[in-house]
Amino acid sequence: MIGKPLSKPRQSVEQYIRSIGRHYLNAVIVMTLLITATYLTMLVALDRHSLQQKISFLTSNQFIRFQQLANQTRALMRASADPSLPEYIIIPMRDDIHRAIGDIRAISAELHALDRSIGGNLLERLSPRDELTVQLRRELNARLEDFLGRATRIAEASAEDRRQRYSFWGPIDFAVAADSLLMRQFADLIGHANDRSDVSIDNAKLISTGLLALIAATVILASIFLFGPLLKKLRNEHRQTMAFEKRLTLLAHTDALTGLNNRSSFNFALGNLFGELERNGAGFSMLLVDLDRFKNINDGLGHPAGDAVLRHVARALQRTLRASDVIARLGGDEFAVLLPGIRDAAALESIAERAIEAIAADIPFDGRSLQVSASIGGAIVPDHAADEAGLMRIVDLALYTAKSGRGTTVIFDEAALARRLEENQLSLALVLAADRNEFVVHYQPKVDLTTGAHLGFEALVRWQHPDLGLLPPGRFLPLMEGTQLIRGMTRAVISAVGRDLKAWKTAGFAPGPVSINLPEVLLVGQEGYEFFAGAVRENGLEWRDFAVEITEDVFLNRSADRILATVARFHQHGVSISLDDFGTGFASLVHLRDFPFDELKIDRSFVDGIGKDARSEQIIRAMIHLAQSLGKRCVAEGIETEGQRRFLTDAGCDVGQGYHFARPEPAALAGKRLPQRAAAIDRHADGASAASRRRLALR
Repeated sequence: MIGKPLSKPRQSVEQYIRSIGRHYLNAVIVMTLLITATYLTMLVALDRHSLQQKISFLTSNQFIRFQQLANQTRALMRASADPSLPEYIIIPMRDDIHRAIGDIRAISAELHALDRSIGGNLLERLSPRDELTVQLRRELNARLEDFLGRATRIAEASAEDRRQRYSFWGPIDFAVAADSLLMRQFADLIGHANDRSDVSIDNAKLISTGLLALIAATVILASIFLFGPLLKKLRNEHRQTMAFEKRLTLLAHTDALTGLNNRSSFNFALGNLFGELERNGAGFSMLLVDLDRFKNINDGLGHPAGDAVLRHVARALQRTLRASDVIARLGGDEFAVLLPGIRDAAALESIAERAIEAIAADIPFDGRSLQVSASIGGAIVPDHAADEAGLMRIVDLALYTAKSGRGTTVIFDEAALARRLEENQLSLALVLAADRNEFVVHYQPKVDLTTGAHLGFEALVRWQHPDLGLLPPGRFLPLMEGTQLIRGMTRAVISAVGRDLKAWKTAGFAPGPVSINLPEVLLVGQEGYEFFAGAVRENGLEWRDFAVEITEDVFLNRSADRILATVARFHQHGVSISLDDFGTGFASLVHLRDFPFDELKIDRSFVDGIGKDARSEQIIRAMIHLAQSLGKRCVAEGIETEGQRRFLTDAGCDVGQGYHFARPEPAALAGKRLPQRAAAIDRHADGASAASRRRLALR
């Protein structure tokens, strides 16, 4: 009797334990199913997120390659403007364009494959179809393929076709067509891809929260241990992706060196301003800033110095302009500024002048001070232009006019356009000038300032233009800077001087040495030396019949050692070396000590100040004393009055030239002034003795 009641509780406990076991097993099964469902959901969400991130990354990469292709294509079109550019330079540029086109199309194919992959994702099937992204992708692909077709046609065009069709306005038109609309579509598509990625994260969070809410405390703890690290990794990945996209966008719109807007950002801002003009008639102005002789600093002192100058210019523009103005570095040493609301030409010119003044401030670099000047061209919208391409052409015309004076500002006008067209025609004619023997030489005599005896000539080039007549060097030499044309012109001058020297000496005259200015490009290698060697050999002359004039800028050239070797080679042959335009460049006492020159030429800007500026007179006396201390001759150029001659003679200057003695003349007229050889030798000896006595007395 007692056993029965005792057996029931024991059975109840066993049943309870078994029930608990069954519930526990069921709970484990449910928890396992819920955990498995949650885990699978996260995998699906991660897969979708990963695909979206790949699409976003590839779209961003495609945008970068598109920008590179646009720059490469513009570079090819600009290069086509120079007919003397060798083909081995053009071919790699064309190959780079084809390679970029292939990369863009390969990325498009990969994006298409990713679109198909993401379509099979479960969450993507549950979400409404993103018709806007599909439409954006279809429009972008169509316009991008049209752009690639244009780039392909440019790359595959013949050199002559590119020169005729693209060399002048092509790069600007191409830039406007390429950058504005396509860039906005790329930005929209990247933004939509990022939005879809955020949706994936939100869906994953929502489903996971709903499933985890059904699990008991044990399930929550298990979920924390199982999925906590996974969620943390997902959040970190999302933050890193967002930071990467933000940095990518910043890099795509910012110049890395100066921190200013780059060309793409500038084009976008320019498009927005034209949009404002269409909507409410709000006009604006644009300035184009180009540094003067920046290449001399960059090549002479190296890229770190050039970078320091560019950063200084960026800071100067930021200090000068308003916070609302858009400042951009377009490339190289070219900057652009957009000024909303500025419609007055006088106000625009005043702003540009302040910018030039700020840029001209000293730049500390490596224990020394650098100086740079800038030229600025400006235009007003809609007064001067009604669209982006027209504005770029107009501002470029104004800048080109300003560059002729350096350190100046030119706001566009019709006269600037006329001058630009004339300069373009001269540039084209210069290509054939040397081959047509259109360069002629005029001679200005050098005389002993004490005796008036003829000592030699300086050869000055002129251009006998077939239509415009005889042009002075100021009309065409600036157009030859940075081109190969300077080589042909110098060769023609040396050949002409050699022939004239031979004729004079055959006639029994004593012309003395003829000075020829030799540019840096012909001093770096042996080419300039070979020109003179050919003239000596072909005309039966002596090396001392020539003199070489160089400017102080050679001291800043990276190849100064090679230049020094070439000059020393001239010196060994007895060729007189003259340091031209002394006092206007960068020569230091170390340069003067180590450089094998024979005479210093005082620049005409100092001579012009005689009787007007006491500082110029003091500088001249110091130059003459320096030359005498170094045992060198001193030559003053630009002497136009008897008072200037007397001052220079009293100061101890040996040789002079200028209008006071004779203007530059053709060989036929200059030869009439020449003395016979014997008399010239006697006079030269007397003059040399007098100069020596003066130097000894001053010492």
